[in-house]
Amino acid sequence: MKRPIAMRPALKRPALKQLLPLVAACTLCVGVAHAGKLGALLGNDKLLEAGGQAMKGLTVTNAEVVQMSADSVAQMDKDNPIAPAGSEYAKRLARLTTGMEHEDALNLNFKVYLVKDVNAFATPDGSVRVFAGLMDLLPDDDELMAVVGHEIGHVRKGHSLERFKTTYLTNAARKGAVAVGGNVGALAGSQLAQLGEAALQAKFSRGNETEADKYGVDFLMRHKLDPNGAVEAMKKLGGAQRTGLLDSHPASAQRAQALQKYIAGKQR
Repeated sequence: MKRPIAMRPALKRPALKQLLPLVAACTLCVGVAHAGKLGALLGNDKLLEAGGQAMKGLTVTNAEVVQMSADSVAQMDKDNPIAPAGSEYAKRLARLTTGMEHEDALNLNFKVYLVKDVNAFATPDGSVRVFAGLMDLLPDDDELMAVVGHEIGHVRKGHSLERFKTTYLTNAARKGAVAVGGNVGALAGSQLAQLGEAALQAKFSRGNETEADKYGVDFLMRHKLDPNGAVEAMKKLGGAQRTGLLDSHPASAQRAQALQKYIAGKQR
């Protein structure tokens, strides 16, 4: 694939050791290429001293979390190079996702970040972002769409919503903010992007990942694509040297085997 414009090099991730334990490398949904530092939002003071107790009494509605995620992505879209409509990356993703704007009762929108990181993510508001590095690694459309389906699965199953909500409430508690009544709107643009990055770097549980893996297979089958693309994508991601997609779960071989068994069961 010819690159129409120079892509931004892979960006350095924040020093996660300085962040809350929640903010760790994620499986199949991390490495957002926002160039800012999370320290501007999370601060350099001591970590949450009161622990989980500080979160008691703080609430935020699902609707507020969805709006926060939309605002966060809007800011990250400003901070990252988006593939123009005429680029080969954008045309490929548009070709593959046409008609999926209302996939499985969701309202989705798709864009490509011209960044070399091997990554993709989806947020509670339905924003799906695919990195050019991932598209280069997965030239096979079925493999690429397996990852897209996996990310959509995190949204459809509510995993992304809970991750954003927990990250926001933890942050609010740490900073002594009152989340009741919609404190989201008070965040500056840079803070929204940084909070979005923190949420997207939070680790999903193994159960969440397994559920999203299966959703990715179902997604492929629903769209008449080869479900084995999910297996091959997992193998390639496991062998990639520069990927945030499998940072916290190196056992990609086991996940590939589990996917094979799941596919075999679906095809009986």
